[in-house]
Amino acid sequence: MNDAPSDVGPGRAAATSSNGERQREARSWGAISYLIFFSAGLILPILVFAVALAWFYVDAERNKAMDRARSAAREMAASVDHSLSAPRILLETLATSPALRAGDVRGFYERTSETYTALGYALTVTVPGERRPVMSTSAPWGSELPQLDEVSQAYQRRVADSKMPAVSNLIQRDGSYFVTEYVPVVREGQPIYILSLDLPATHFVATLSQVQLEQGWFAGLIDGDDRVIARTQAHSTFVGRRSPPEWSAATIGRNGMWTGRSLNGMEVVAAFERSQDTGWTAAVTMPLSSLNAPFRRASMVLIAIGSALIAFAIAFATWTGSRLSKALSSLQSAALQLTSHADVSPVQTPVEEINQVGRALSTAAAEALRREAHLRSILATVPSAMVVIDSQGTIRSFSATAEKLFGYKADEVTGGNVRILMAEPDRSAHDGYIEHYLNTGERRIMGKSRVVTGLKKDGTRLPLELHVGEADFEGEKVFTGFMRDQTEKRRIEQELRQTQKMEAIGKLTGGVAHDFNNLLTVIKGNLEMLEAKLDGQHPELMTDAQEAADLAAQLTASLLAFGRQMPLNPVLSDAGQLVAATGDLLRRTLGETIEIKTSITIGCRIIVDASQLQNALLNLSINARDAMPDGGILTMEVSETELDQDYAEAYSEVRPGRYVLIMVSDTGTGMSTEVKERAFEPFFTTKPQESGTGLGLSSVYGFVKQSGGHIALYSEEGHGTTIRIYLPAARDVREIGNAGEKRSKSSLPEGKGERVLVVEDDDRVRRVTVARLEKLGYRVVEASNGRAALDLLERERDIDLLFTDVVMPGGMSGAELALEVRQRQPGLPVLFTSGYADLGAFKDIDVKNDQWLIKPYTAVDLAKRLEAIFSNGRR
Repeated sequence: MNDAPSDVGPGRAAATSSNGERQREARSWGAISYLIFFSAGLILPILVFAVALAWFYVDAERNKAMDRARSAAREMAASVDHSLSAPRILLETLATSPALRAGDVRGFYERTSETYTALGYALTVTVPGERRPVMSTSAPWGSELPQLDEVSQAYQRRVADSKMPAVSNLIQRDGSYFVTEYVPVVREGQPIYILSLDLPATHFVATLSQVQLEQGWFAGLIDGDDRVIARTQAHSTFVGRRSPPEWSAATIGRNGMWTGRSLNGMEVVAAFERSQDTGWTAAVTMPLSSLNAPFRRASMVLIAIGSALIAFAIAFATWTGSRLSKALSSLQSAALQLTSHADVSPVQTPVEEINQVGRALSTAAAEALRREAHLRSILATVPSAMVVIDSQGTIRSFSATAEKLFGYKADEVTGGNVRILMAEPDRSAHDGYIEHYLNTGERRIMGKSRVVTGLKKDGTRLPLELHVGEADFEGEKVFTGFMRDQTEKRRIEQELRQTQKMEAIGKLTGGVAHDFNNLLTVIKGNLEMLEAKLDGQHPELMTDAQEAADLAAQLTASLLAFGRQMPLNPVLSDAGQLVAATGDLLRRTLGETIEIKTSITIGCRIIVDASQLQNALLNLSINARDAMPDGGILTMEVSETELDQDYAEAYSEVRPGRYVLIMVSDTGTGMSTEVKERAFEPFFTTKPQESGTGLGLSSVYGFVKQSGGHIALYSEEGHGTTIRIYLPAARDVREIGNAGEKRSKSSLPEGKGERVLVVEDDDRVRRVTVARLEKLGYRVVEASNGRAALDLLERERDIDLLFTDVVMPGGMSGAELALEVRQRQPGLPVLFTSGYADLGAFKDIDVKNDQWLIKPYTAVDLAKRLEAIFSNGRR
């Protein structure tokens, strides 16, 4: 053994004495010998360690399987709650039915039986305390329904007493199993009916089957009485059976694991989760044999590996000893390079295992460097600003996004206190927050989301969504805060609340205007007939009455415009020409103190009701005039524009695409923030009492929305107001008619004895209509609803025209009546009348603009419309 050991460098070997060489050789030999004895003594601990490791592996596999079962049980419990929520929501919605609350059970039955029978639901209505239901959608109206069993009666009483919805446990009736959902119908604080809906037990088999289970597992659903509701295996065998007694005693808590025998005698382990809504239990069951399989496999592998290791260990120890020292030294050098964040080259030693570890270290070093670079890139581009501070509040890290958000450079704030980014009172109290947390451990914001007020470098305050996390770094607490600007989110939420408020007000005003138009029709009709009978007497009284009725009709039209229920006559128009014509009119009406400027792009085509658009522009111009009492400039502009996806996301009702922009600006007094928020509300006005109705801007708002457009208001006190109207640009343009053309006046056309069927539910309106028609020379047959009209058409075959209201009670609207008449008598003309535009009623029927007669109408309007229909032979 004259060679120097392999781990000694060349210079050192040359300077070493022969005595030192012998000492190193002795040490080397001693190490090899020790390694041999050590290997022999290590066999037993290795085997013991391997057994323990295998046990931990098996235990981990069992725990993973049970975790998967728990997760599946939770998912099933949530699925069961979800499957019950849809019928419950359906029942709660039906419980608000006006017919049901008014006690009109038959009307409720006629509205619901066909729909919910088709959906597969059997809906039952029961009076609290009664044993027999009063209605079921599964049976014809009026048929005698079977009495409720005692269990159902008990649930009915519980729902009536609590006035809250409830779900029954499993119920058996006529050989079938099901559960029932109950919802009370409450009127004036007292339950007047109980709505119930049966769900078969098989419904929950499908719900349980939605969750994917492993091979050999099965799931079950047990109700509050520990009876099986559903089972994914052999459902029909076990439904309704009670679970074992030991199951009931062991599953008291909300969730957990249970070991025992299943109903078919199999040894199982079951994960269970209790439903929050019903108290039912969802269970995922695993055969015990499947859980023990990993232990058997691990035991066989250990026996084989242990035998091979015993034979191989001693021989391998001798061969490894001479190479191990150098290999470990190379590996240690690679590890030191890894800790210094440097590139690590793969090691080359006589021991392949060490080489593999070295390559793993090299790969890990490269991956760590790559991840570090990736992390830095993420922190530079992530939308949330990141600020890291220590336990004294000192800023240690400040991301690029934080620089953009607060306006500071990182080197301006790093090393300073984080208070600089906060507004009062948090600014002064921040260090106290940290000290309180470090002393007490009380978590106020850690791991939670909250909205705070931040402070930019320029002093601007902004709302921030803040998430704070903590970590230990070198024995010290560090805190990482992620912040996102909430300014835009708050603006969008405010606009959404405003839109919802305006929609609700619009529906209310539209309903009021509908009823008011019927009254105006009666008033105007009777005034016309009274004027004819007075033969020119009291002309001033008649004129005043007619003008008042016309003003009321204009007021109603404004309400309908705001409610988006104004019957419109949209035609293809050039927006520039309409605005130019309106500008010419305004120059003569606004006065000399108002200077009108226009900037119009000709060729901006839209499909719109031209008269309503001009009326909207007139309303805006009058408002502008009132805002400029000392005179000023009114500017009207027309141009084409594009609303992109970003704009549409900011305003939920807007669809991206091409629009025509009509902008009306003034140099007046402007609006405050409070006035801007309420500007489009009906009856809201800043004018003195008796100086306005407050319907100008609200009617413009409703007209634009009904026309498929968007309206935006920009105003600042002392700097004027700008209204921007966006209307969808027209496509496939062929011809533009004169939308502002008025029909020429002519003498009142009379009929030639044609027979007209008048269908109107309001007796007063019907009497006025019949009188007008008879005076015009028509023969009249009248009906109060659609069913009566159909009966008349069966008996009377010489009807020449159907004149019907759109909105009528009795289960059949005017549109439905017309559709039925067209099927029976395709050649019979139809003329519709209504006080508002119920466009949804005409989805199945083609209605042209000249088949409308808008309430309140005059005798002249009626005569000309009938003359046009009969002269053109329109069908």
